[in-house]
Amino acid sequence: MKFKFTKAELREKLRPWVRALTNPHLLISLGIAWFITNGWAYCAIGIGGFLNIDWLLRIGTVWAGLLWLPGTPEKLLTFPIAIFILRRLFPNDTRTLAMIDRKWKAAKDKTRIRFRQFREKLRGKRKKALPDQQKPEQHE
Repeated sequence: MKFKFTKAELREKLRPWVRALTNPHLLISLGIAWFITNGWAYCAIGIGGFLNIDWLLRIGTVWAGLLWLPGTPEKLLTFPIAIFILRRLFPNDTRTLAMIDRKWKAAKDKTRIRFRQFREKLRGKRKKALPDQQKPEQHE
């Protein structure tokens, strides 16, 4: 198997991500966001089981079960909530916020470029699929 990057190049590409994701401010924000989206369910299971509160145990179990399904929206909500919390709790953490903004802009630009390429590819296929529309010859 041939890799796209050498070990040194991969390390240089991953370094900003690792540095940003291991930032204590972002970790605190992610912890709070995770508790908002997931953690309450595990606490509900624990408290409901310990105090024999059936409805609390059921609600926590159902939500925790849904979290283990692939593609749950919770996974898409945790990071935006964490970024919102990071902006509110730590507005002076400019380095992490600037990195997040740069990565967000790069992802948006990349998505736009791919969408344009996809749209142009579809238009090209449509032109090839349609027969040439020529004006019918008029007989005199």
